[in-house]
Amino acid sequence: MDEKVIGFLSFRESLPGAVIDEINRRRIDGVRAEHCKVSESRIGEKNPYSVIVDRVSHIVSYYKPYLKNAALSGTYVINNPFWLLADDKFYNYSLASRLGVAVPRTVCLPSRTYPVDTDEGDLHNLAGEMDWAGITEYVGFPAILKPYDGYGWRNVYRVNTPGEFFEKYEETGEMVMVLQEYIQYEHYIRCIVIGRSHVLPIRYDPSQPFGGRQYIVDHEHLTAELGQRIVDDCITINRALGYDMNSVEFAIKNGTPYAVDFMNPIPDTEPERISAEYFSWVVNRLADVTIEYALSGKKTIDFEKLERKLKALPPPCKELQGGNAPQELQSSDAPQEPG
Repeated sequence: MDEKVIGFLSFRESLPGAVIDEINRRRIDGVRAEHCKVSESRIGEKNPYSVIVDRVSHIVSYYKPYLKNAALSGTYVINNPFWLLADDKFYNYSLASRLGVAVPRTVCLPSRTYPVDTDEGDLHNLAGEMDWAGITEYVGFPAILKPYDGYGWRNVYRVNTPGEFFEKYEETGEMVMVLQEYIQYEHYIRCIVIGRSHVLPIRYDPSQPFGGRQYIVDHEHLTAELGQRIVDDCITINRALGYDMNSVEFAIKNGTPYAVDFMNPIPDTEPERISAEYFSWVVNRLADVTIEYALSGKKTIDFEKLERKLKALPPPCKELQGGNAPQELQSSDAPQEPG
């Protein structure tokens, strides 16, 4: 059996080394793990890793084409490098709502300003005046103003009045923002999801500063019914989005868990923040999943299946065969080929 190598692509953090040690400790025949060794990428060259866990391509741009090329060669990449480039929070809220997951009322807003080289004609499709009264009435206050594609609580504002909203919106410049209903929660949960099936609901206090006592070790903070709904919603969201590693946040109000943030494909896992107990859970579940994927030969892109689909497509219309232009585009007085 060919050796299955699981690679970790990351910044300096605790998780990759701990998972590598755990995978290698299990001594599974034909499977080992290591930190990725990356150099140039060549077209058609097979990547040496069966599975790559990516936690840094959002910072190091070169890793994006590297990972897509790896996926094309048969590597399974966590998370899907193609989807990471396309994902955004507003789409996520819309999708979750269609799937029956409760989400706050949310509006996506055009940028406040545009680059200096933007031509006036480029914006002619935008309405001249926004229905601000309708927007603020629909969302209500307090509300959250945040980038549609942001992460890590960057440029996230709580606005309590229309005046505060407009003041912050003016400062956002070229960023595309969403304005979202603020759920006055009684309970707040952050769930770490691994492999689209393993869910760890953690009691969480977002009012605490980053690095403070945000994660609270408490094993009895949810009723069985509410806990099951949260687990089911997490699995629904992550299977729909295709994430194998993510965190999902719920604000619970009147017994309803509202999914308020679930575009977190590089979730915080440092043991001093999430606790040693929860860190151990993440390490073991990620080891389980990556070993399973490596041994099963799971691929981000099943290229052989894609080729079969392409070959099964009907042939092009006759007028396009041979590279000729469609008949209606051929000039009647164009030189004719000798008969």
